[in-house]
Amino acid sequence: MTQGNQRKGGTPSFAAGDDIAYAMGKGMRYGSVIRVIGTGDQAAVEIQFEDGGKEIHRVKDRALSLLRRASGLSERDEELGDRKKAQDFGIKEVMKSDIRRGHR
Repeated sequence: MTQGNQRKGGTPSFAAGDDIAYAMGKGMRYGSVIRVIGTGDQAAVEIQFEDGGKEIHRVKDRALSLLRRASGLSERDEELGDRKKAQDFGIKEVMKSDIRRGHR
């Protein structure tokens, strides 16, 4: 059984400029990624927090979560970006027949 908060794609990928949240026992800290150090499972990110502090954390740290990419996309937007919009073919057929009959 899997929990809903587990990452599906394995190791997350971060890039410079991404906005992140870091979960701590006493609350959340927000900041942005300054640079990525290393690659793969051994990668780490240097984070500039809102309070001015800088820290380095491993990418695999479950306390890190992506809020928004530097491009402006959220993690949810990236997950759903390759999906097509749901289509109802029954509604399309009715619309086509109405257009043929001259109704709008």
